[in-house]
Amino acid sequence: MNDLTSQQILARDHQRLQQLIRSTIKAFLISIVVGLVGGYLVYQFLPAGRFPAAVLYIPGILAVVVTCLPIRKRKKAWFPTPESLKAASEYKPPK
Repeated sequence: MNDLTSQQILARDHQRLQQLIRSTIKAFLISIVVGLVGGYLVYQFLPAGRFPAAVLYIPGILAVVVTCLPIRKRKKAWFPTPESLKAASEYKPPK
C-alpha cells in the first residue's frame, strides 16, 4: 500500500470519526429533551400517590438506547479494531 492511499484512508477515517462525534452529541441532546418531556408527561399522567421515581427516567433511558444503538453499530462497522479508531483520532489533516 503506498503512502498516498494510506493518507486517503486516514483522511476518510478522520472524517468518519468527526461524523461519529457529531452523531453522539446529537443523540445526547435528543435523549435529554426526550427524557425531560417524557418524564414530565409520565409525571402528569400517573395517578396521584406514591410511585417509584425511577419511572420518570424510563423515557430518557429508552431514548438513550434508541439513539445510541445505531451509533454503536456504525462505530463497529467503521472502526473494527481499537487501532483503527486510535489512528483516526491521531490523524492531523494537512492544511
